[in-house]
Formats: sequence, C-alpha cells, structure tokens
Amino acid sequence: MILRLFSAGHGDYLEVLRRRCWLFGLCIVLGLAAACAGFILAYMEAPLPDMAMGFYGGFGTGIAVCGVAGLIGTRRTMKDPKKLRASEIKETDERGHEVTRRAVSLTALVLIILIYVAMMVSIAVNFAVFLTLIATAAVFFVVFLSSVAYYNHKL
Repeated sequence: MILRLFSAGHGDYLEVLRRRCWLFGLCIVLGLAAACAGFILAYMEAPLPDMAMGFYGGFGTGIAVCGVAGLIGTRRTMKDPKKLRASEIKETDERGHEVTRRAVSLTALVLIILIYVAMMVSIAVNFAVFLTLIATAAVFFVVFLSSVAYYNHKL
C-alpha cells in the first residue's frame, strides 16, 4: 500500500505500474544489501549484539521477499487486461483514497500522542531514549510542515 501511494499517478496506468516495478526492484536490492551486511558482519565477528546481526538478516530478507512478491504481482497484473482494468478501477476509486487519507491522519495523530507519552516516561528512565524520541518528533514535524508547504504551493 505504501508503494502505491508513492507511485500513484494520473494518466497511463501501465506507466504507473512500470514505476512501481522499479520501486519493487529497489526494495529487492536494498533488502538483499541489508541481509548481506548482516551475514558479512556475522562472518567478520563484528562487535555487535546477536540481535543486530539477526535484525539485518531478517529485516533485509523480509524487505527483499516483499519486493519479489510485489514485483511478481505487478507483472502479472500488467500482462492480464482484465486484472489491469480491475486494478486501475480499484486504485482510482475516490472512496479508497479518502479511507487511506483518514487512516494516515489518525495513525499520525496516535503516533504523536504515543511519542509524547513515551517522552514523559523516558525522561525519568533513560535520557538517551528521550533524546531519540524528541528527535523523531522533531523530524516528523519538519516533514509534516514541509509537506503542507509543498502541497499548498502545488495544489
């Protein structure tokens, strides 16, 4: 769903799907790079916790597998005219767009509230965690304000 948001467009739907295939390919490459990094670090016996090594390998493999599945599904859709038309209708449905917009808005609100609560707890427990959370909130707001400015100018 996230890749659909980034690769959505108006006009030629096949071109939208081609862009999406490139994004899935990028997911595969980045996932394999992360997985390989985990295996190389483990082989080199890097001074990292086992959890870090497992995270690199597992997360990278997961991203690569999702990229492969998305690429295969998109390619199948591109080859079948019935699936292509059904997918185009589904993705251009205004109700679906509104549902996604509202879900993203609610998710962002809940995330900010949870970060606020976590900051209140973490300042008393671990100052490094507090700084990480406040930096995350700051980045969120910078991206949000930049997006508002961009779309106010563009739309």
